[in-house]
Amino acid sequence: MGKQTTLGACIRDLRKQKGLTQAQLADLLGVTDKAVSKWERDRSYPDITLIPKLADVLETTVDGLLRECREECRPSRLLQVYEMSRDIRTPLHIILGLAEIIQCNHDDPEMLEKYLDGIRISGEYMLSVLTRNGMGGPGQGSAESGTRCGCGNSRKEDPSDMPKEADRSLQEQIDAGRQKGQVPRFSGRRILVAEDMAINRKIAAEILRQSGAETEFAEDGEICLRKLQEAPAGYYDLILMDIMMPEMDGLEAARRIRDLPDRRKAGIPIVAMTSNVSERDRKAAMEAGMNDFAEKPIFVDKLFGTLQKYLKEK
Repeated sequence: MGKQTTLGACIRDLRKQKGLTQAQLADLLGVTDKAVSKWERDRSYPDITLIPKLADVLETTVDGLLRECREECRPSRLLQVYEMSRDIRTPLHIILGLAEIIQCNHDDPEMLEKYLDGIRISGEYMLSVLTRNGMGGPGQGSAESGTRCGCGNSRKEDPSDMPKEADRSLQEQIDAGRQKGQVPRFSGRRILVAEDMAINRKIAAEILRQSGAETEFAEDGEICLRKLQEAPAGYYDLILMDIMMPEMDGLEAARRIRDLPDRRKAGIPIVAMTSNVSERDRKAAMEAGMNDFAEKPIFVDKLFGTLQKYLKEK
């Protein structure tokens, strides 16, 4: 059971096959030359959130890229971590959102208890993901073995129910935002969401539904561009564009949209959705023609605050 090539060697070989220098690869990814050099010498790993973009630039798949330390019938450990990171983003988003609401409503015991329960449920779901991946740690327990509440009662929950509970917590987050006047009305507005992760599409759909907006989805930039081209001018009012997507990323999609011959379509507001908010990333997005940013994880009030700049309430 011999080991495959290291991740660094894989990156180096694919880069050379494409005829790219380290500097050119770094520029495409928005990182430094030094970072690429460290990856290729196995001195460090690329950031997990950068893996899909790296695979796309090197014209391979995430699975094909993460070959290091793979043995026969045994997946790459880094691939496991990458896949796990996708599973825990949704409950993490919910936890952060509920914590923000609690901070604004800590004097209401009933609301406090409800949202703390939402945080607990989301946390247990995250723990179940870690445990399934062998990262729960000794003595930390799991959703399957039950979690002890502060009241002293042991609760046992089916991990398969936790995403449903997490969805309920997200709904409560949105409802609370509406009660505080944070949810505007965008009835009749149609928003095109370009996002490759199904769970993020679901979150965006639910949040936007609460504002009355209609949503349509594209799994990558190429599909987003095609939908905009095929629709009548003015059909879409705004695009929420993920930066890192397969096939065609958000930056390339934005550039091509701005070059469309139909000026109404070319001028549609594009809001980038990204967890990378460095000055270099912002500059790259603006140069590609994007108008603004919606940071991940998504917070309801911040998202709607951004959308209100470009959409009139109805």
